[in-house]
Amino acid sequence: MCLVLVEPALMGCSRVVDCSAIQAALSAKLDGEPTGLDDAVIEAHLANCEECRNYYNRAAELNRMLNFCAAEPRTLTPPDLSEIILAEVEPEWRRHANAKVVGSLLSRVLLVILGVVYLAWGITMLGDSASISVQEDPLTSRLLAEAVAYRIALSVGLLFAAWKPRIIAGMLPIFGTLWTFSAGFAARDLVFGVADSQTGLSIGLLLISTIVLSFALVNSSGPGILRRTWNSLNAAPG
Repeated sequence: MCLVLVEPALMGCSRVVDCSAIQAALSAKLDGEPTGLDDAVIEAHLANCEECRNYYNRAAELNRMLNFCAAEPRTLTPPDLSEIILAEVEPEWRRHANAKVVGSLLSRVLLVILGVVYLAWGITMLGDSASISVQEDPLTSRLLAEAVAYRIALSVGLLFAAWKPRIIAGMLPIFGTLWTFSAGFAARDLVFGVADSQTGLSIGLLLISTIVLSFALVNSSGPGILRRTWNSLNAAPG
């Protein structure tokens, strides 16, 4: 242990200061707290004690490492990481955005095509209905008129969904229900041997329309829409 006799000119009286007191004062000084000793006393001790000088240097270096700053007070400006973050995020974001745009365009084109097909089918059936007499065969005439209205309504719904994609969530259950029941009736007709080509065309168009509407909904709302919809149907919003 180093003992330093401080001259009366420094302390007003003779006083022996040991290393433990000096090192405690140095720690307090580095922490910005009162040292309890005069600075002249500390400096005089450091001038004559290599052990305390080494202690002060190690403590100051540790203080800089822990506080990310130098022993002298100064302002530490954090690095700007925005460019690095954007460089990592932007390509992935751009890829997803491009895929979403392409998916939206493709789904709209397919909806328009399906709408035109249904419209053409309805117009064709409307022309066929002209050859059927309402007086002679009212039942067939009425069924044919309803079939025409049904196909034109589906056509308008698909075309409107292509124009306003936000209504797709409401259109999808309609087409899904139509396909489910039509498939069931088609299976019955197939068993009894009365199914024809129009039955297969109707089932195929409804299935394709349902798939395209589902694709458009997932593309616009994200894959999470399926989980949210399932939770809503099961009364589990969370």
